[in-house]
Amino acid sequence: MPLRTTLCPTAAPSRYSIPLHIPGGAIPNHELFIDLEEHMGRRPMVIPELPEDPEFFLSIRDVIVRSKQPGGTPIDAIHIAFCSAEYPDSRIWEALEEAEPSHLELTTTDMHQQCNYGGLGKVQLKSGAWPLKSMYLDASFGDGDWGEEEDGRKQPPSFPACYAGLETLILDGCPSGDSLYFYPEGGVTNLKSLRILEGESVAIFARTVDCNPKIAETLKSLAIFCTVLDSEVEFVRRMKRFFKEEAKELEVVELIVEDPKIIDPISKESYKDVHMLGLAKLLPNTLTALSFLGPANAAVLKDMDNWIESASSPSWLANLKKIGFKLTQSYWETQNIPRTKERTAELELMEKKVETFLNLLRRRQPPVEVIQPRSHFQLAYPIAL
Repeated sequence: MPLRTTLCPTAAPSRYSIPLHIPGGAIPNHELFIDLEEHMGRRPMVIPELPEDPEFFLSIRDVIVRSKQPGGTPIDAIHIAFCSAEYPDSRIWEALEEAEPSHLELTTTDMHQQCNYGGLGKVQLKSGAWPLKSMYLDASFGDGDWGEEEDGRKQPPSFPACYAGLETLILDGCPSGDSLYFYPEGGVTNLKSLRILEGESVAIFARTVDCNPKIAETLKSLAIFCTVLDSEVEFVRRMKRFFKEEAKELEVVELIVEDPKIIDPISKESYKDVHMLGLAKLLPNTLTALSFLGPANAAVLKDMDNWIESASSPSWLANLKKIGFKLTQSYWETQNIPRTKERTAELELMEKKVETFLNLLRRRQPPVEVIQPRSHFQLAYPIAL
């Protein structure tokens, strides 16, 4: 029976609960949930700040020690909620020094968009290093500081070395490309699954690849949710180059691309990359699953001819087993703009072309399974490799 131990430094913990972002939806044997909500001041101003429980840090150590004793269930997942630039502080990390989790989850709030994940690297762990396999980080800013140097390996590390062995990393919460690119000290060693949701996600991916050339040999699953601006097309081109020339083991690609036109004007030179056009000709033949949720606009409609032409060839993505492909109107369009006859005709043509593309894959032998593209919320949960 899975266990969940909840600790709070000031008062009774909240009922805050969300499924952990462990690959394949796995349930940990024993989750340690540290709730910093009251500690971070999330209370009405009329309520005075609660005193910190002096036994809090001892209670963390005690839970870990007891979990390792005969009859106990070792802690294999740690979730710390309501983090900030200062928290978890050194006292919390030191109290966790004897833990040996395989999954770590750190979440922030709208008020505190940074998380002291780097504090783990300053602790002398009893085991030498946590056996971390997966990590979910919900934050907007990190410890990196991307400079003007072109060589990614000459950039300052953004994570301590204790995260270098991660196999799965999920970056959520509108992460910044300048500070949350993934470059642990020494570089990554075995990153298999990377998921970057919202924010400057394509920039983070491009910079992570530039810092860690070994990723081309290990990365099996990639998920990106993005809105590309005119100023970010260089990162799209870097991602396309990774798909076409570098990726050796990539099996799963999940992309959600939002329509950029309501955010920023688009130059003629950037048009193709802002809309992620031409992907059909660039994806590696190693793919077994592809999910694409894109904007229902004129640019992507024209690009559908490339998808149809590609799918007409039996050699295109010959290993593909599952495909999710859908083009959707933006929420802004569905709520605010009366649909013209021309727009209605465009959407109908788009739907027909998508169906033509999918039918070509359905008719393969063996047939490719057509699925619904996963939503933004679902992308945060990695599929099992």
